[in-house]
Amino acid sequence: MSLMTALGIVTVFCIMFIGIVITVLWFVHSSSKIESQKELKKRKMDIIDSHFTEMVRIECPYCLAIYSSNTSECPTCGANAKKILFPEMHG
Repeated sequence: MSLMTALGIVTVFCIMFIGIVITVLWFVHSSSKIESQKELKKRKMDIIDSHFTEMVRIECPYCLAIYSSNTSECPTCGANAKKILFPEMHG
């Protein structure tokens, strides 16, 4: 009788241990999945930002030269004033 009780107690603890291990592994897996989704979203935003920066052009209000938004001043006349020109969407 005491052997059956001891075996029952050990079985209950083994089942609890297996349940805890499965729960911990599930949490680790889901947190790593969320972290990789955040990294993917950040990488996607970086790509969109770089494409947007390449598309936007600046028009100098003094000499009307058009240049990239990466430059802080007009390459033609050296003025710091900027007039942002957004790309036209044709559709």
